[in-house]
Amino acid sequence: MIEFDISKCKTKAGYSAKLKKGRVLNLKKIIATFNVLLETPILVVIKVDDVEVIVHKHGELYFKNCSDTNKMNKISKEVYAL
Repeated sequence: MIEFDISKCKTKAGYSAKLKKGRVLNLKKIIATFNVLLETPILVVIKVDDVEVIVHKHGELYFKNCSDTNKMNKISKEVYAL
């Protein structure tokens, strides 16, 4: 099981998920699996259940316009499982 924490961002403008152990995410698998809004070499922006998620290659997820921690937990598990 992949361990991660979800917390309010420092700016209090949103939430982020961070892996407890450092790991590089496979952005190609994420791009192939999710609806991609933006793609760069170091991050992708995906849309899952009407939530925009910025996925950084180093493993951090930033959730835009979402305060439902259950939904963020579910999305994080789906992304980190790849």
